[in-house]
Amino acid sequence: MRNLSFKSKTVNPNNLSACFFISLLILFIGIGCKKEKGINALPSATQEGKNTFGCLLNGKAFVPKGISPLFNPDGARILKSTYSYVGNSTPKYYFLSISALRKGSGNVSEYVQLYIFNDFPIIAGKTYELKRSKIDNRAEGNYLYANVVSENSYDTQNQDYIGQISISKIDEVNQFVSGTFSFDAVNNKGEKIEIREGRFDVKYVR
Repeated sequence: MRNLSFKSKTVNPNNLSACFFISLLILFIGIGCKKEKGINALPSATQEGKNTFGCLLNGKAFVPKGISPLFNPDGARILKSTYSYVGNSTPKYYFLSISALRKGSGNVSEYVQLYIFNDFPIIAGKTYELKRSKIDNRAEGNYLYANVVSENSYDTQNQDYIGQISISKIDEVNQFVSGTFSFDAVNNKGEKIEIREGRFDVKYVR
């Protein structure tokens, strides 16, 4: 009978360390990617005029990025806000608007937009309900998905109450407004999207 002998291989401890390190790196990258898709990918809810905006759109992070000359021809700004007193209309009102653009591939543009029309100045500490109301005293939330051939708009004005905007700070000297928001919006087919964990800290123009 033939004698069978087996040679044992010597494992290099340096190779083991390298494999362990690579495994940990892959694990952490995977965890980081999962987090980046959710709330951890959003900017902090600051009150310093940092010009930031973010929310969860159907559970996934939405933050402004890219440019879209087609749908945003006035300089292709991805985040813009205005706050003014409209005194040349009847009735007169204070108007705050915030618009955030995310530019995707294939000429796709997505917007999340907030509006407040109010008889009185916008103040910190006040929450404005997103609901159907008369033109001179209301707040709205909107999500718009558009490409070169069509657009799909989701609005809060199709239901009686589906969200709110809370103003945490408004600085009229340095011209910025900060706050949080959440809402549901529906399109003309009755399809719904959910906006959650919204926050903004944006500079505005008059």
